[in-house]
Amino acid sequence: MVAVLLLLNVSKLIGVAGLLGVAANVFSYRRYHRKNLDPFESLLDEDQEILAEFPIDRDVDDGGFFFALATAPAHVEDELDDAWLRFAKETPPKQKEDDAIDRSKESDTDAKQESEKAEESFVQPMTVEGNKDDVVSEQALKGSTEENKETESTSPTSVGEWELVNQGIDPEKTAQQGPQESLEQEILAHINTEKMLECGTSIKVNKDTDQSQLGRGKGSAEDPLLQFNLPKKGRRLAKVAMDAIIQGYEKFMEDDEAKPNVAAWHNVSRPEQRLRFWSDPDTEIELAQKANVQLYRMGIDWTRIMPIEPLEGVESSVDWAAVDRYKEIIQKVRSAGMQVMLTLFHHSLPPWAASYGGWKEDKTVDYFLHYVRLAAEKLSSLVDFWITFNEPHVFSMLTYCAGAWPGAQPDLLETVTSVLPRGAFNKAMDLMAKAHLKAYEILHDVCERHQKKAKVGVSHHVSFMRPYGLFDITAVVLSDQMTRYPYIDSICERLDFIGINYYGQEVVSAPGLKLVENDEYSESGRGVYPDGLYRLLTSFHDRYKKHNIPYIVTENGVSDATDYIRRPYLCEHLLALRAAMNKGVPIQGYCFWTTSDNWEWADGYGPKFGLVAVDRDNDLKRIPRPSYYLFSEIAKTGKVTKCQRAKAWSELQAAAMEGKKRPFCRAVDSNGLMYAGGLDIPIERPFIQRDWRFGHYQMDGLQDPVSRLLRFMLNLIPLRRRKPTVHNDRSIESQTETIEEADTKMERIPVAA
Repeated sequence: MVAVLLLLNVSKLIGVAGLLGVAANVFSYRRYHRKNLDPFESLLDEDQEILAEFPIDRDVDDGGFFFALATAPAHVEDELDDAWLRFAKETPPKQKEDDAIDRSKESDTDAKQESEKAEESFVQPMTVEGNKDDVVSEQALKGSTEENKETESTSPTSVGEWELVNQGIDPEKTAQQGPQESLEQEILAHINTEKMLECGTSIKVNKDTDQSQLGRGKGSAEDPLLQFNLPKKGRRLAKVAMDAIIQGYEKFMEDDEAKPNVAAWHNVSRPEQRLRFWSDPDTEIELAQKANVQLYRMGIDWTRIMPIEPLEGVESSVDWAAVDRYKEIIQKVRSAGMQVMLTLFHHSLPPWAASYGGWKEDKTVDYFLHYVRLAAEKLSSLVDFWITFNEPHVFSMLTYCAGAWPGAQPDLLETVTSVLPRGAFNKAMDLMAKAHLKAYEILHDVCERHQKKAKVGVSHHVSFMRPYGLFDITAVVLSDQMTRYPYIDSICERLDFIGINYYGQEVVSAPGLKLVENDEYSESGRGVYPDGLYRLLTSFHDRYKKHNIPYIVTENGVSDATDYIRRPYLCEHLLALRAAMNKGVPIQGYCFWTTSDNWEWADGYGPKFGLVAVDRDNDLKRIPRPSYYLFSEIAKTGKVTKCQRAKAWSELQAAAMEGKKRPFCRAVDSNGLMYAGGLDIPIERPFIQRDWRFGHYQMDGLQDPVSRLLRFMLNLIPLRRRKPTVHNDRSIESQTETIEEADTKMERIPVAA
């Protein structure tokens, strides 16, 4: 009896604790909702022909505005032996060990026999009726290359439209060229064979694979159709969301497969050349000039300027030829009629600094300040805006907490303790704040001596985060508290502008980021949400307006090889920015990321962020996308028109209604959580029929079982009739003009050359 009573009391206590937990989360969510999700008045008249206008004819000091294109050294520079190149080439330690064991067990004779068998099966007209375990060897791929030059295949497999756009090929011209390429040719067209051979790549073709699926890459996270560059064993990132590591959720685990450090890198042509901006900057500069931008955001690389640690003084560690070359490139930008925004640290730590701990050690601040002073002395007369650090908290999280970026190799204990007050993350953030404050003084002092006005700021990454379920609200609040304001709080007394990097929203679910099926996403897994830019700009202004600091959107863009999403994305985010300006937020400029498809950090060449496609198999040939011309027209006129918006939106909705698909560079598990790493070969995802235009997005309710049950119960209770909420959400059909109508109006508007 005593035991029964004890169990009853324990059950009651558990029940009470559970109810208190639910009540606490409900209270937190209601508070969060009022602060972040309440409807807002956009102050835009959607019936006007000109929806947004920006004062590009005035200097920013006189209330003017500029359009810009943005890039960074690690994305575009060739001949650069930086941490990222070494990281991409590096073989995971476990893979090295296993490869050595395998090589010692296999004789040259056995390897030759295996190669010959695989070659025989591959050179035949390709089908998927072979044995489930058949493997196409590297030698077979190599052998088939020459044969495919002379033989046309009748394989039913077709190249998707997004793949053609991805490679900068005109789908209409391709359709006129006759029979489609075989699967072998399709694979070889997207993969550099020599790189595959170097990496020991193999392709597995499953017996039951649908032929229509072949060639598109990893069909899902759990059932790969084609596998490229997957080493055998080693440590890999756990099944959590790709940007969850920024919020501190990333974990490590041992698994039977190790992934390359950088996805979609070994399996593309000329990966180490990036965009050849060092040896041939004219191509990118000319594209920016013809896009009618008033400013060009670029960077200089600390490793290139100081290739060795300055143990014996700064003079002996500097590559003076590199300094002169950067000066020449910046002068080219100015000669093209553009101002220059120069970033000093953009996610690339010199390997020599990483070897002793990087931003976890005090001496890195001193070294960085030597580098800043050198840049100021040599380049101040050519630079209009300075950015000391790009997204410092992103670099610190991914490097010192997760170990997913080059610069550190934290163990499990370091990862778990990294966000504690004395952990690696906060140590690095404190030192980068200290470095900025001192760099600010140096830049102003040197520029004043050179009779040049210094404008110094940082580029700060912000995502709009929201919970998927009721019990995810704590993670969202803690993440925002850790990443949204603290760094800016620590340096706001020494900022001439605040740079905002915004790409989209993130929906937090348990330990990761949820892929919401009815939301539109970029290829790199960021939810498209223009309202978030407006909400974040107004919230930052509310916090820092007492300091009278202006804002610049230093990065905004979307990875989209098809270019269907990018055009409305551009229009809607500019409308969000204009609405924030109408609310009193002082915004001086907008930098679109980026000109041409380039190396996207640990995702390699997978996501396509460029207004211009790059054919890496054709000497990096540039092919401007339709969005390039749309951006050029907006930058030239300073206006976003009703017909520009309607045309862009109509074409996206038409693609969605036709069931078209596009690439997606994130694997997703059975629970809808996105993997942390990118994919070597993207999967497919359909376009979503949802109105995400600025001021039209209808926020979903919480989707956890408790919230759904509560909504169901409330719907059963007769309540007094509530007044309908006023939104700018007339139906898509009534708001969206047909493509033909928009085209007719667009004919009256001159298109940029």
